[in-house]
Formats: sequence, structure tokens, C-alpha cells
Amino acid sequence: MAERRLDLRFSSLSDACADVRALREGGYELTGNWSLAQILDHLNRSLAMTFDGADFGPPAVLRPMIRMIMMPMVRRGAPIKMRATAPGPVKPSSVDELDEQACADRFYELADRMMAADASFVQPHPMMGKLSREQWLAMQTWHCAHHLSFAVPKAS
Repeated sequence: MAERRLDLRFSSLSDACADVRALREGGYELTGNWSLAQILDHLNRSLAMTFDGADFGPPAVLRPMIRMIMMPMVRRGAPIKMRATAPGPVKPSSVDELDEQACADRFYELADRMMAADASFVQPHPMMGKLSREQWLAMQTWHCAHHLSFAVPKAS
């Protein structure tokens, strides 16, 4: 197990896809509690919620305040320092139930769908309320960087 996670930042979901491909081809060590398949399953659930919506989150009145706090961190690509538990609907399945290849393929599919110019995103984001297309993309790209930072490429 790697001792330290990466300070990982992506400029787009394409970069996140390239990182997943590189990890799977070159090998990796994990610094967290989830397998790569679980990381991808969690990200897939989050990406899917962009299109399908979510039935969790704080009261609507708090979402603008959360957005005001979180979006500057997202824009800077600042790493998340706090530990949190994934809400039930985006919590990954157990490692025994997941196939890493299938999770990676789904990740590529959802990222491509999200980056499509005609992609339509639901409103509101469950934590931050109404987001523009650019904010949705930035949020998901930042979220991917956070979780993929726990998979450290093996030194060649």
C-alpha cells in the first residue's frame, strides 16, 4: 500500500479517463480503503446522478451556502482534506460485487456522455443546488481527481 495519496488535478474529464487507463495499464497502489473498482463505482454513481438526479442532500435552503463554500475550492482544484462518508445512493458496492473492467468502461461512457456538447444535466445538484453546465463539469472533474488521488501509479 502506498503511504501517501497524490495531489491530483485534472483540467477535464478526459484527463480523468486517461488517468484511469494509465493506472490500469501500469499498475497502482492504493492509499485509501476502496479498491479502484469501488472508486470507479462511486464516481459512476455520481456521474449518473448528473443525468438522473438524486434523492439525497441537505435542505434546499442550505445548498446556496454550500455552493458558495465549495465552488471556490472546485475552481482552484484544491484537494479535499476532510474525511466524509459517501451518502447511501453513491456508496460503492462491495469489492466482491464489482468487476474493475466493467467499472472502467462505465466510467469512460459516462464521462463521454457528460462532455458531449448536447448533454443535459438535471437540477439541482443534491449538495449545491442549481449549477451551470461549466460548474457541473468542474465539480465532477474535481470529484474524480479527489478519489483517483488514492490510486498511486507504480514507479516504473
